[in-house]
Amino acid sequence: MRKIDSLIINVLLAIFLVLIPFSAKAQMKEGNGHDSEHGQASGHESEHGQASGHGSGHGHSKKGTMNEKKMHSEHDGTKTGHDHQATSLPKKMPKHLDVALAKYSEDAKFFIGITSKLKPVAINKIHSWVLQIRKPDGERISDAKIHVSGGMPMHGHGLPTSPRVTEYLNDGKYLIEGVRFNMTGWWELKFMINSGHHKDKVTFNIILK
Repeated sequence: MRKIDSLIINVLLAIFLVLIPFSAKAQMKEGNGHDSEHGQASGHESEHGQASGHGSGHGHSKKGTMNEKKMHSEHDGTKTGHDHQATSLPKKMPKHLDVALAKYSEDAKFFIGITSKLKPVAINKIHSWVLQIRKPDGERISDAKIHVSGGMPMHGHGLPTSPRVTEYLNDGKYLIEGVRFNMTGWWELKFMINSGHHKDKVTFNIILK
């Protein structure tokens, strides 16, 4: 009996020793399979990250390009505006410039005359003008509201001071004070006139030598 028992034990031990390597190999193979799948997943994530970064880079590049185009467009628009303003200024005085000091307003609603109280008109001296306003039928206007402006058309700048009406004299005449011309050349005095339901404007050309 002892010999039989010993034989059975030896057989079982041999079978156990044979099965152990196969079990270990199967476990190793299963573990390698999981590691491989995990590695592939990490690779995919890495590729997605790179793709996202690449797309983000393109997005920043596209946005930067659009901003550059916008800046160039704004710059070109500003340059065009400046060029248009520069070319719109008269380069020389018109040959037959109207220098009359009495004329109808642009829409012929008023007849206006102006006279300087400084004679002759000189540069860099504050002085006054008298503006007389009449209707086309000759009636004097005593209730006018007048805005004064002007400047040098060829230079593109306005008056160096801010003249204004300070007093109604009589006979449709208004006193304008604070006029000054600071250089020789072609000047304009412009008047916007409001009286009742009538509104019109007139420009006088003044040549200082």
